[in-house]
This record gives sequence, structure tokens and C-alpha cells, in this order.
Amino acid sequence: MDVYRYRQRVQGSWVWVVRIACVLILAGCGLPGEMKKEAKQKPQSIAAARSVVSKQNAKYLDYKKTDRFDFFKRYAAREAWETHFENALKMLDQADKAVTTGRVAFLLKENNKDKAGTLRVELLKVDRLIRQSLNASKKPATRMADLERIRDNAPQLVETAEQSMAGIVGLTGKLENDVIPQAKKDYPNRSDEIDKRFAPLKQLETEMQTSLASARNQLALHEQKEDADYAVIGSGTDAVNAGFKKLKEDDKAYRTAVGQLYQSYTKILDDMKIDHYVTVGRVSWDESSDYWTEHNSLYPPVKVTQKVYDFFVKLNPKVVPATYSTSWGGSYKTYVPQQFWGALNVHPTRNWPARADNRAEFWIEDFFPKAYHKYTVVQNGKKGKTDWVLIDEEDYYDYYDFLGMEVVSKPYGFFEDEKIKEASPPGMAFVGDKRYGEWRSEPSTGRSFWYYYGIYSFLNRGPGFYYYRNDWGQWRNGYRNRKPYFGQSGGMGATYGTFGSHVRSDGRYRNTSFAKSGGLRAQAPSVRGAGAGRRGGGPGGAGK
Repeated sequence: MDVYRYRQRVQGSWVWVVRIACVLILAGCGLPGEMKKEAKQKPQSIAAARSVVSKQNAKYLDYKKTDRFDFFKRYAAREAWETHFENALKMLDQADKAVTTGRVAFLLKENNKDKAGTLRVELLKVDRLIRQSLNASKKPATRMADLERIRDNAPQLVETAEQSMAGIVGLTGKLENDVIPQAKKDYPNRSDEIDKRFAPLKQLETEMQTSLASARNQLALHEQKEDADYAVIGSGTDAVNAGFKKLKEDDKAYRTAVGQLYQSYTKILDDMKIDHYVTVGRVSWDESSDYWTEHNSLYPPVKVTQKVYDFFVKLNPKVVPATYSTSWGGSYKTYVPQQFWGALNVHPTRNWPARADNRAEFWIEDFFPKAYHKYTVVQNGKKGKTDWVLIDEEDYYDYYDFLGMEVVSKPYGFFEDEKIKEASPPGMAFVGDKRYGEWRSEPSTGRSFWYYYGIYSFLNRGPGFYYYRNDWGQWRNGYRNRKPYFGQSGGMGATYGTFGSHVRSDGRYRNTSFAKSGGLRAQAPSVRGAGAGRRGGGPGGAGK
């Protein structure tokens, strides 16, 4: 063989090798084989479904020609049964288009592995269309069987519905005769709202009476061997039975709502604090090893001061705050001020992973706050105080201005969905209700002020601290459940809340954790919502 021929043969072999390699590479980058196989089988599935629909349609048309179909003629015409077959075929046409010229066909041609999820969704859509098509083609037969069942069991169906109707009347009757009159007697000023909330239940009873009456009328025709409408019997009795089930749930909900009228509570914010934590991470490794020997460890979160917390929050993530080396008995170096690093109490060799490791770096893994509230809670005439309650950090800042105020309250005679969620002076929601106190007059000024009874008497703080009629009127008309009310400030600043004159003049609040942390001397902290993930050290870290 001459050199020229030999060279051509070798070059030809390499061309084939390259072609085969390209095919293998492209195959690895395309859609999953099983998914492509499934997509290519969809036309067969659609054709099979189309055959089923056609057979169902032919069977139905043959049945229409028999005397037995006479019973169903009125229903078939009124309910347009034949459109079910038409709709079934339209669904299959839509599915067929998707797999032959539509989205599925396009994705198969594109053959992009990144589009596998998109193709899966499109195949599921095709499956749904096939399933809906088959169900549609079965509806005439299912409906005929249902009408025959109603015809053969009409008396029993109406009897069951009458029992359900009796249950409906019984439930609404007990509410009308017992629950509602008592609630109106106890809370006469809420009579309209009590009736308004009962109205949907009464309306449901009326609708069910109408449905049952229609079913009864058709049953009378059935018993007289006349032309009864069995669709009306079926829909009417089904509606009554479903209505009874719903009303049992509504009855329970209505009784619960009425019971809320007899509940009273308030929650007053007594104290608040936010603790700050910093988590340190460490990576150690063997500098002399030829292999990757990195070992990672996290220290337990350490509670720190606001100043220390702020420092590490603002620290550049690329900064390595400290390093450690086992050389010369241990060399521990810090690269941030010792007052901040020392506050984290990091022992450099804590849980040291391996004797071979001789170098370590540290990073700030995370920093997070834990916020707490303390409350005075008065519920149904009983007063208590909570311990520290863990809250969301955002709630801490959202409620920062509300120390000494009630943050939620619901007086007697109100429904739970009417509770007051906007901050207001403690007990303000109860002013004007004789269940809590009475209006009195100051001897020196003649001004009317509200005086609390019994368990609420702790709110009577004396002249200058009472709620006067003008305060209450302003809150009720302009603020109640609309926005926080800090009093009629005028040129003197807020009266209520964290920075109000009442809190600042009340010794109880000077001894709170909030006051001791300096909260009464400053506005809300500037650092909030600090995140995590600040690692910068280690062999592969930014600080290395």
C-alpha cells in the first residue's frame, strides 16, 4: 500500500471516530431516553382513547333507537348529552396537536436535557386531556344509570331528605329559641350583629325548604304514575342532604361565635428585650499533607452585647478574625480588636479534629437575635403576668413604640374578628362599658374620668393619669382599630407608649430589662435582620 492510500485510510478512520464521539456527546446532552420513548407513544394512546370514545358514541346512538331510551329523551335534550362526545373528541384533537405539531413535538425536536422538566409538564397535560376525554364519553351512560336509580328509589330518597330537613329545622330552631334570645338579652346593643350573622343559616334553611318542596311535588307525580321529573327529585334531595351537612358545621361555628361575646381579654406589653448571638466557625488542616485535609467545626452560639453584635454584623466577610497554629506550643493570633473577639470566648483547640492538623482559621458563621416580650394579661376577670415570650424579630421592632400599651384586646360583647389589634392605652377598649367601671367627676375640675372596678382597678392611676371623656372620644372616633393611639400629644410629646410621659414617669418601667438596656433613652436599634453565611477562611476561603 502506498503512503498516499495509507494516509487517506487513517484520516477516514479518524473522521468516523470523531463522528461517533459527537453522537455520543449529543446523546448525553439530550432528553432522557425513557421520556422520549413515552412522548413518541402518546399518539398511540390518543388513538386508543379516540377508539373508545367512538365506540361509546356509537353505543349511545344505537341505544337512542330503542324504546328503552324514551324515558331518557327529555333529560338528554335538556342536558345536551351528545355534546359530551363532541367535547371528548375536541380534547383528543387538542392532545393530538400537542404531540404532532405543538409543544411536545417542538421539545422532542429541540432535544435539550435542560427542558426535561418542561416536557414532563406537557406530557402530563396530554395525559389529563386523554383522561378527561374518556370521562366525558362516559357521562351519558353514568347519567342514565343515575336517573334510573332515582326513579326506582324516589320515595326513599325524599324520605331521607325529609329527615335531613328535620335536622336543619331543629338546628336553626334551637338557635332561634335558645341561643339568640339569651345573647340579645345579655348584649342588647349587639342584636343587629347577632341577627346578621345568623341570617346565612336561616337563608340556607329557606333554600333547602324550596329544594325539598320541588322534590316532593315530583314524587307526588311519580306516585300517581304521571310524568315526574326525576332530575328534580335527584338534585333536590341531594341539595337538602348536603345542606344539612353544611348547616351542622355552620351551627357549630355560630355557637362558637356567640360564645365569644362572653369572653374578654387584654394583653399589655410590660417589657421587651432582644438578645444577640454570634456563631463562630473554624477550619483546620495539615499544611504538610499532599491531600485535602480540611476539617470544619462550629462553636455553640455565644450571647453578646449589642455593641459586639453590631461590630461583627458590619465586619467585611473576607476578613479572617483569627488564626491558630500548633507550632511552638500553639500560636493564636487575632486580626480584629480583642474586645470584640474576646467577647466570643473562642477556645482555639476545642474539639480539635486530628493530631495531624497544624493550622486553623476562624470565621463568623452566623449572627442572629432572639426577641422576647413580657405581658400583663387580663382574661375574663383574672389577671396574670407572663414570663418571657419568644417572638419574631420583626415583631420586636414593630412593637418597639408600644411599651405599657395594650397590643390586643377584646371587650365583652364583641366577636373575635372584632378584636382590637392596634396598640392603645391599657384598658382604653373597656372605657364606657359598665361591666368594667363607671364615669366619675373630678371634684377640683368637674371633668369626667373613667374609674375601673375590681380586677381592672390597677388601671386607676390617679389624677392626670385617668382616661377623660375627650381622650376616649378621640380614640374611639379616630383611632380605634385603625392606628396606634399615643394620646393627645399637642406640644408635649406622646402621652402613652415607649416614649410617652406615662411610661417615663412610672417606676415600674424604669426597672424593666428594656430600660436597663438603654431602650428608654434611644429609638429603635439600627441593626435588624442581620443574615448569616460569612465564612471567609480556610484553605479555599476568601481569607486564605
